[in-house]
Order: sequence, then structure tokens, then C-alpha cells
Amino acid sequence: KEYFDNSYKELVNFFVEQKKLSAKELKEIISMIEKGNH
Repeated sequence: KEYFDNSYKELVNFFVEQKKLSAKELKEIISMIEKGNH
């Protein structure tokens, strides 16, 4: 199952706006998500 699908970008944007994640953390999360979707 793809829990994030395309909505993960909205989730990332939310965290960026809330200043709760650094750019490095976001890149790591995106990398994990993309690997999981292949």
C-alpha cells in the first residue's frame, strides 16, 4: 500500500511551514518514501 502516494509533498510542505524539520531531515524522509514506492 502507498500510504503517502502524492500527498506526501503536502505533508512535507506542512512540516516546512511549521519549522519542525530541517532540510536534511526532509531529504532523508523523501528518500525513504521514494525507495518504498518502487
